Amino acid sequence: MVPSKKFTLALFSLGALLISGCSGVKLPAGGTTGGTGTGGQSASLTVAGNIIGLTGTGLVLQDNGTDDLTVTGTGNMTFKFKTPVSGAFKVTVMTQPSNPVQNCSVANGTGTAVANVTDVQVTCGNVYTIGGSLSGLAANSSITLQDNGGDNLKLTTNGTFTFATPLSATTKFTVTILTQPTAPAQICVVVNGTGTANVNTTNIQITCPQPNFTVGGQLVGLVPGPGDTVELQNNAGDNLFLTGDNQTFTFPTQVTSGGIYNVSVFLEPTSQPQPCNVFNGSGLSTANVTNVLIDCQHNDWAWIFGPTSVNQYTKVHSGVPPIFPNTNNPGGRDFGITWTDSAGRKWIFGGFGYPANNTLNQPAGFLNDMWVWDTVDGLTPNYFPGWFPADVDIVTVNSTTQLNPQQLEQENVPGFYGTMGTAGGVPGSRWGGASWTDASGNLWMFGGQGYDSLGIEAGLLNDLWEFTPSGFDTITGLRYNGQWTWQGGPNTFNHAGVYGALNTPAASNIPGGRWAAATFVDSTGAVWLFGGQGYDSAGNISLLSDLWKYSGGQWTWMGGSNVGNLNGVYGTKGTGAAANFPGGRQNAVLWVDPSGNIWLFGGFGLDSVASVSSINGQNPTLNDLWEFKGGQWIWVSGSNLANQVGTYGIQLINAAANVPGSRWGPVGWTDAKGNLWLFGGWGYDSDATHGKGFLNDVWEYNATAGQWTWWKGSSTVNQTGAYLQPISFVGNVPGARRGTSLWQPDFLHYIWIFGGQGYGGDAASGNGYLGDLWTYLPYP
Repeated sequence: MVPSKKFTLALFSLGALLISGCSGVKLPAGGTTGGTGTGGQSASLTVAGNIIGLTGTGLVLQDNGTDDLTVTGTGNMTFKFKTPVSGAFKVTVMTQPSNPVQNCSVANGTGTAVANVTDVQVTCGNVYTIGGSLSGLAANSSITLQDNGGDNLKLTTNGTFTFATPLSATTKFTVTILTQPTAPAQICVVVNGTGTANVNTTNIQITCPQPNFTVGGQLVGLVPGPGDTVELQNNAGDNLFLTGDNQTFTFPTQVTSGGIYNVSVFLEPTSQPQPCNVFNGSGLSTANVTNVLIDCQHNDWAWIFGPTSVNQYTKVHSGVPPIFPNTNNPGGRDFGITWTDSAGRKWIFGGFGYPANNTLNQPAGFLNDMWVWDTVDGLTPNYFPGWFPADVDIVTVNSTTQLNPQQLEQENVPGFYGTMGTAGGVPGSRWGGASWTDASGNLWMFGGQGYDSLGIEAGLLNDLWEFTPSGFDTITGLRYNGQWTWQGGPNTFNHAGVYGALNTPAASNIPGGRWAAATFVDSTGAVWLFGGQGYDSAGNISLLSDLWKYSGGQWTWMGGSNVGNLNGVYGTKGTGAAANFPGGRQNAVLWVDPSGNIWLFGGFGLDSVASVSSINGQNPTLNDLWEFKGGQWIWVSGSNLANQVGTYGIQLINAAANVPGSRWGPVGWTDAKGNLWLFGGWGYDSDATHGKGFLNDVWEYNATAGQWTWWKGSSTVNQTGAYLQPISFVGNVPGARRGTSLWQPDFLHYIWIFGGQGYGGDAASGNGYLGDLWTYLPYP
C-alpha cells in the first residue's frame, strides 16, 4: 500500500467511491494511475485533455479507434471522451477542421490509464494547399510531380493542379518533376516551386515547351548525272538540296508540335525533263514526319484511266454536245492494235474483247472499233470514237442525241475492202496485227487473225490498210474524222507468203497471213516484222521464222526461212554465223537499236530440239535473245531450250547471271540510249514450282554491258494490280498480263499500255480482259 496518494474511483455497478491500495505496483514519483478494485477488477477511467488554437469547424477526435468525439466551438477548450477506458487509450484526429482548414496534432495521446487521464494535448494550427498550373503538355502524354520528395501527382491534361496533402503553416515546400513526358519527349520546368506554406499556394508553374518534330522522307526516281539536284522547301523556306537518287532526307529546321509542314519542290532537276512529284507533303506535325515522298517518276507506273476490274464492256457516249470529261472507255481486250499519230494522239483498233454493253450482253469476240485518247477541250484527256462507218444511226436516248451504240460496237464484223487504193473501206474485226505510223502521220495495219471480206469465220490475214486521221468533229461532237484505205494484200484470209529473192524488194512480195508477228519501226521509218503463226511459202500453217522489211511501199524478205516449223540453229553464244537463225515462234518481242541492228526475244515456239508434233504437250515458251547484225543472227542471251525460269537477281542491279524467264505475249520498247525493255507476258517467274502464269515484271537489256536488269514488278506470276494514283507513283503496279497494247515512248519518254488479258485490282475475280490505261517512265 502506498499511503501518500488517494484516488477517487467511479464504480460502474455501485456508483460509490472506494479507496484501495495497489499492492506490489511501483508508481513513478508524483504520477497518477488507476487502480484495481476489490477482487483485482479494473476500474473505469476517463480520458480528457485540452485543445489549443482551434479556429475551424469539423474537428473529430477518436479514442482507441472507436469512441468518436465531435468538437464544437473554437479557441482553447477542454474535452472529455464519453466512454471511460480501462487500461490502454489512444487519442487520434479522425477528421481535421475545415473552414478554414487546419492541421491538429495530438500530444500525450497514448498510454495505459491507471487514473483519469487529463493531460491529452490537441494543438491545431493552420494548413495550406500547394498547387499551380500546368501548360504545354502534349496531347495523350503525362507528367508526374512531387512535393517535398513525396506526395506524387500524375497529370495528363493542362490546367490547374493541387497536391493531395496540405502543409501546416510555416512548413517549407519544394515541388519537383519526378517523371518528364515521354510521348512525345518534353523537358518541362518548374517556376515558383519552393517556398513556405503561409497561404494556399497557387502560383507554381509547370511549363512544358512544345516539342519540335523533324520533317523528312525519301527521294526516289531521280536520274543520276549532271544536274541531278533537287531543291526542296518546307513552309516556303528551310531550303534543302538533294543530289542523287534513292536517299532519305530530313529538313534542318524542326516544326513545333501541331504546326503545319508543307513540302514543295522549289527547283526541279535538270538531269531529266520530267518534274518530281511530292506525296504526303503537307499536314500537322504530331510526331517526327518520315513519310514525305519526292518521286521523280523514273521506274514508276501511273494509272491514267479505266476500270480496275476485268471483263468490262465498252462505255461510249458520243452525244451532241460532247461531254467533257466523259466516261468513255474501250471494253476489256487483248492484242489491240495501236498507233501514235504526228499530233501525239494515241489510237487503238480492234483486239479480242468486249463491245458496248447492249441488251445482247455478248461474250468476248473479235472487234473492229477504233478509239483515240486526246485532249479535245484542251484540259482533260478522254477517249473518243476514232472512227465509225458513216451509216451509223443517230438516235435520241434520254433526250440526248448520240450514235447508236449497238451499231457502233459490234463483234466479228467482216471487212469492206472496196477498191484497192481508194479510200472508204473498213477493215474486218481482228486482233494481233502489226502496226506502224508513217512519216506523214498516217496509220498502217498489216494482218492479224480476224474476218476478211466474206465474214464467214476468222482466219489469218495478210491485208495491208492505211488510215488517214484528222481532227475532232467539233460541229457534231460525234467523232474524229478519218478514212480507211485498202492498200495491199488479198481481201480473203489464209494465203501463203510470196517471198521473192532474199534481200530484194518487189511489189509482188508479201508475207503470208499471220497472227502475232513481232514488229518494230527503225529510225528511218522502215518496218521490221519477224515470224508469227501463219502461212509459209508453201501455204502450210506454221510457226514462222522469217524476217521482213517494209519500206518504200514494198516488202523485202531479209532473213530466216520461207519454210515454217523449223527449230532454231543457235551456234555458239555471242558468235554470228550464216547458218544461225531463231526457231519459228509467235508473240515474241522485236527491237531495232540506233545502229539498225535487229533484236528478238522469247515467244511461243521452237527451241533447238523441240519438234512441232510435241508442241501441244510441251507448250514450249522461249527466253532466248538474238541479234541480227550484218545479215547474220547471233544468239546473245538466254537458253537454247524452252521453258526456263528467270534469274531475277537484285532489283535495279544488272548482273551477268540475270535473265527473264521464258514467256510469250510481252511488249517491248527502246529508250533514248538504245537499250531494250520488255514488260509482262505469259510464262515463267523465278520459281519453277509456280508453273506458267501472267507476269508484270519490267526488264532492261543493256546491249553495251551485255546484261539484264530487273527494274519493276514481281518475280512471281499472277499478281494483282495496285491502282493508287493517276500520276507516276512508286506504289502503282499494273496487274500481271499478256497481250497488252503498247505505244512506244513519247517525247517525254513515257511508254503507254492498254489492257491485255490478266489481273486487275481484285484477285478474287481472277484473270480476264482488261481495259485500264497506264504509263511507265523507265530510266533513260
